[in-house]
Amino acid sequence: MKKMLVLYKSKTGFSQRYALWIAEALGCEAINLADLEQTALQDYALIVYGAGLYAGQINGIARIKRWMKEFPAKVWVVFATGTTPPKQGYEELIFKTNFRNGEPRPAHFYYYLAGIDYDKMGLFDRLLMKFFSLMESRKSGASGPSRQTSIDLSNRDYIQELLRYVQLKAR
Repeated sequence: MKKMLVLYKSKTGFSQRYALWIAEALGCEAINLADLEQTALQDYALIVYGAGLYAGQINGIARIKRWMKEFPAKVWVVFATGTTPPKQGYEELIFKTNFRNGEPRPAHFYYYLAGIDYDKMGLFDRLLMKFFSLMESRKSGASGPSRQTSIDLSNRDYIQELLRYVQLKAR
C-alpha cells in the first residue's frame, strides 16, 4: 500500500477532528499544515488535505495548490468543512471556487458539515459573524441579529466515501 499522509488546517477544531478520524481509519499520521516541512512530502504517495471554509475559500488552499503543482505525481485528495448544509450543487460550487480551470486540482474533493465554536474563534471572526448575522436579520425584517450559538454537526459517518476512495487509490 502507498504511504499516506493527512494534512489539516483548523481554526476551531472541526477540520482537525475530521483529519484525525481519517488518519485513524487509514492507519497513517495526521499533521497540522503549520508543522509540516515541504520536503517531507517526498515521502508520501497519497496526501489528504482538509480545512475549513472562510467566505467560500478553503483555508490554506493556496499552499496546497503550489505543492500539487510541484508534486504532480502524488494523489491529492481535499476536503473542506463548513456550516452550510450540503445541498444539490454546493460541493461543486466550492470545488469550482477553489480550483479554477488551469490550476492544479485534486483527484477528488469532499465537503463535510462541521459546526461553529464561538469560544475557539478569534475576535475578528466573531465580529465578522456578528456583522453577517446583523445584515441577515435586516434583510429578513427580524428585530435584531440572531443569538450566536456554538453548534457541532460533525459526523464520523461522513468520511466513509473518502475512505473507500483513498483505499482504492492506495493499492
